[in-house]
Order: sequence, then C-alpha cells, then structure tokens
Amino acid sequence: MAEWTRTRVGLPGGRGFDRWFLDSGKPGYRVVIFGGVHGDETEGVIAANRLAGMALGLKAGSVTVLPIVNEEAYGADTRLTPADGGNLARAFPGRADGTPTEQLAFALTSDVLVGCDLLIDLHTSGRTLDIPFTIGYIDDGRDKKGLSERAAKVFGADFIWRHPIRPPGRTLNGADAAIYTEAPGAGPTSLENAGNFTDGVLRVLDELGLLEKPLATCSTRISQRIVGGNNVELDPMATKHEGLFIHRSRQGQKVAKGDLLGLVVNLKGETLEEIRADRDGWVVSLKYRPQVRKGEPVAGLAVADER
Repeated sequence: MAEWTRTRVGLPGGRGFDRWFLDSGKPGYRVVIFGGVHGDETEGVIAANRLAGMALGLKAGSVTVLPIVNEEAYGADTRLTPADGGNLARAFPGRADGTPTEQLAFALTSDVLVGCDLLIDLHTSGRTLDIPFTIGYIDDGRDKKGLSERAAKVFGADFIWRHPIRPPGRTLNGADAAIYTEAPGAGPTSLENAGNFTDGVLRVLDELGLLEKPLATCSTRISQRIVGGNNVELDPMATKHEGLFIHRSRQGQKVAKGDLLGLVVNLKGETLEEIRADRDGWVVSLKYRPQVRKGEPVAGLAVADER
C-alpha cells in the first residue's frame, strides 16, 4: 500500500503550510482537499486532518490534503489573515510579490493546484453567517469532464448549489473542477458536520474510482438542488436601516415570495423594517450576529434548480 508523505511549503516571514500527499503510482484523477482557508471554520480542519494520513488504499490517481491552509488565520481564530486583513478565499490566483494573503494564494495556485483534476474546499459558515449543509459547484463550462457535478451529487449534503458564474478571486478558480462545502458553524464546533465532510470526501474518491475497496454504504440524504449566485456575503437582501437583525426564518427553510425572513429593530426593540422573501426558494444564508448597518446583506435565497 502506498504511504503518505508530508512536506512543508515555506513562505516569506516564516509562513507556510503542511502538505500531505498520497500517490497510487497509477493513472487516475488528482484530488486536492483544503481545510482551514478561513481560520474560524474548524469543521473542515478536523475533516482534513482526519483524511491526512488515513489508510485509503488508493488504486488509482493521487490525493493531496492541506489540513490548515491559512495557518495564521487559524492560529488567531479569525476568518481573515491577521497580517493584512485579506480574505484568502477572494485572493486567487494571488501574486508572488503581493500581500501575505496574495502570496499564500499564489503558492497554492502554483505549487498545489497545478494539474489538479478536482479541488474540494471544506468551509462552514464561520461566525458571521448561518448556512445549511450545502455542497456548491461552478457550472461555467470550464469543467469539461463534469467532475464537479458528479462529486456534488454523491457528497451527501442537504443542498446541491449550482453556480452559473465563477467570480474573480475565489478559491475554486484554481481548478477547472471544484466543489466546496458550507454548513452551520457560528456556534460551537460540530463533530457531526466534521464527520459529514469526511464521509462526503470519501464518497467522492470512491465515485472517481480512486479507492481500492468500494465504500460499503452511501449517503441516505436526499439533496435539494438549487441554483443562484455564489457570493453569500454580497448576493443576499440588504437592510435599509441600522439596528439589530432578528431572525424570523431559519437556514434551509423553504419560503414563498413575501414570507417574513427577519426584522430590523432599534435598540428599544421597535420594528424599523421587515425583510421579506423577494422570490420563492430556500433560505441559504442568514446573518448570524444581530448588529447591522444600513445596506448590509442579511438574508439570501436560492431557487430550485430545474436543469
């Protein structure tokens, strides 16, 4: 059985990341798995660490795991890179002579993602948003082999979110085929979600023919297929007032146009504004913390994917 190798990729200022690599020595897909792109999203870090070094028994292809991509952000328990306030998931392909975040994105693009057939980027909603267990993928024509959709179908999430566009800067831009996870993450770390991520990755590896022994079980979840924009920070409905956002819906909920999603209240609890669904669909993001500014996105919807 092939053995994992662990190497350190160093960056200026003592920064860098650990890379675990398992090669079957035989032709097959090359899969790359990221955990900890955002430092406050711990479930993906747990899942990636479980996968790194796991006795997978590869019969084809290779697997690369980066358990903690942004070590500085993880060490500070923050979404953004402390050195420059950069969002790594919006910095690709990066620059060799750029900010620390851009240098990290460049190293990932040039040293890790070259030749990658499928990228699996493990995220949760972090501290700012509440998002259901979702697997997302880009459907913009770059993925000629259809690996993203195949992987999304078998992952076992509650929602499969198809995105027709690939905005600049996203981690998923580093590979033609890429999927990403989201899950509730604003509260305590969920070992259940970490386990769901681990199981989902193994199902993907099995689907792509990498595993020597096929998995005995597959997911029993029935995924709802949705489509919409792919920026949960900018696409949602925004407030017209400053105040406190009070939830009147929950992530994953099916709603009809006009349904009440939340309220914006003043510091006396008096209603300043109602946030209502602007279409039929499912609630895919809610701002977790209550304080909001005028114009701040607070609730996002996606619609059924009829394709």
